[in-house]
Amino acid sequence: MNRWTVHVKNFGKIEEASVEVAPLTLFVGDNNSGKSYMMTLIYGLLTMDFLLDNFEIDEDSDAYKRCCEVVRKMISEENAQEYCLSSDQVKLFENLINETIENNKDSFLLSLFNKEMNAQKIEIIFVDNCQMKFYISNYDYGLKLIKISADPMNCGHEQDLVEYAAREDDFAENGSGYSFFIAHIMQSMLQGGIFRRDERKCLYFPTARTGFMLTYKTLIGNAMKEKFTLEKTRKNLLTKPTSDFLRELSSMDTSVEIQDYCSVCEFMEKRVIDGHIAVSDAPTQDVLYTPVGEKQSLPLYVTSGVVTEMTPLILFLKYVDLTTILIEEPEISLHPQLQWQMARVLIRLSNMGRPVFVTTHSDLILQHVNNMIKANEMKDKEAFLQASDYDKEDLLDRENIRVYQFDVQENHRTKIQQLPCGDYGFEAMTFYDTLKKMSDEIDQIEAEE
Repeated sequence: MNRWTVHVKNFGKIEEASVEVAPLTLFVGDNNSGKSYMMTLIYGLLTMDFLLDNFEIDEDSDAYKRCCEVVRKMISEENAQEYCLSSDQVKLFENLINETIENNKDSFLLSLFNKEMNAQKIEIIFVDNCQMKFYISNYDYGLKLIKISADPMNCGHEQDLVEYAAREDDFAENGSGYSFFIAHIMQSMLQGGIFRRDERKCLYFPTARTGFMLTYKTLIGNAMKEKFTLEKTRKNLLTKPTSDFLRELSSMDTSVEIQDYCSVCEFMEKRVIDGHIAVSDAPTQDVLYTPVGEKQSLPLYVTSGVVTEMTPLILFLKYVDLTTILIEEPEISLHPQLQWQMARVLIRLSNMGRPVFVTTHSDLILQHVNNMIKANEMKDKEAFLQASDYDKEDLLDRENIRVYQFDVQENHRTKIQQLPCGDYGFEAMTFYDTLKKMSDEIDQIEAEE
């Protein structure tokens, strides 16, 4: 994925913050401090569709016209070519992204949160060395058919292809061809590639996963009866990430398993839920759980909380090609030992090139992250791996993680600080202070005995 920073000011109860997206990003801190707000905003940026979502792009602005000049250079050759945006050109598209967000900010936040939200500023900043490589193929068959694919990390692997059949006047001044290319380039910069929505998904796993997992068919049924809707209307009772989660859950194609995540699914079934998740044949397509050593499958409503909490993630890993995973409080219902194993899952997914965003109250998850950073920097980490239960995919490069602490101040506003990664990893005072108070209390009680 591309590394970029979202800067917000007076967003909800958050005073001001800059959050850099990373292969693994953790939000820790107080309850009701804005962690879910920030992650919902990032989800909205990662799923932006500048064409289908009807964003108003000011085609008379200087930023748009300068981006048109870049596109004109990209498609000027008749044959296939490779085109890498320079740092100055990345800055041009960055300016247009921010101009478009500012012009559509109110409607964007309303569609995302399903209520009016205040945000004085939302700004995207790309790293200085951000590189976007595009492959353009021009073919003339009466119309000009232009194929575009992106290599966002400049690593030689093309992402999904987008085709555009252009008329001759589409690339005249203010022609529709420019808006098509510009929209896809901006999305590629934010999302890390050009993705077809029906094939690859960025998914947000909300809290209350047990409730949604056990009732999603009823919720979808009620929506169809117009008690509420999952579309962008005032009847929607849910945020966009939750609506999208339910919609994807109800329409999931379980006929073919995604092979990319087999090892992670097997790990979760063996180490976390101690059983197997399967989907019954159509038309009911009920989700069933089979405990290890048992032949009889169980419906989810008679299983434990750990099974119902973990099932949505297992299902989506099995049957959906995920580009990015955002998950709230993955430690819910998990014993400390299982929180430890869940931390391994999060690291493994991020190491597979699937960015992971997490809100958490688990000091165990953060401690495991610290351990894996330190293990990765051991002089003889191969010996450590051989003597332990870990594999290379469990280790974590400190450059691939960012941790942010959310603190509610006396004025009830939230301050967000990026935690530094020191010699011993990340030190989250939000966890340490609570454990210290509890320890002091124990000392006080024992002193009275």
